[in-house]
Amino acid sequence: MLIATSSGRIHFADPEARQWLSQFFGRPAKVGTLPRKVGRWLSESSSPKKRTSLVAQNAKAQLFVRREQSCTDNNLVLLLELIKGKREERARRHRELTPRERQVLFWIGKGKSNAEIGLILGIAPATVGKHLERIYPKIGVENRTAACSVSLESRLAKYH
Repeated sequence: MLIATSSGRIHFADPEARQWLSQFFGRPAKVGTLPRKVGRWLSESSSPKKRTSLVAQNAKAQLFVRREQSCTDNNLVLLLELIKGKREERARRHRELTPRERQVLFWIGKGKSNAEIGLILGIAPATVGKHLERIYPKIGVENRTAACSVSLESRLAKYH
């Protein structure tokens, strides 16, 4: 997680966030500021065709940066999630999901809660949680945010 000003000055960043930013985007122009590419993405994200997440990748992993709502207009909240494994490996693991797990992952990608997914699929919210417990290791993620990113990535890959 990272909190920064709209001008790119970092107020708070956990150690992993700092490491990942440096690893995937290089050192920033000034100490204590966001890398230029992240700053450009944030300035573009106010346009109508905004991208909700920024993705950077190297040979072994992808870093997803997602802007979240902030309680103030002066701060930006960014969630960073590292997903290990090559894209081909993640796609192969994604194919190992059961049809129901693919449905749950799809709705996670749409931002639905367990309760909402349960209503849509006609199952209990606790059952949705159990599906998620089985989905996470299959797609190589540890939490809902990363699963959402993988879901979005798999949908985008179909159109490229």
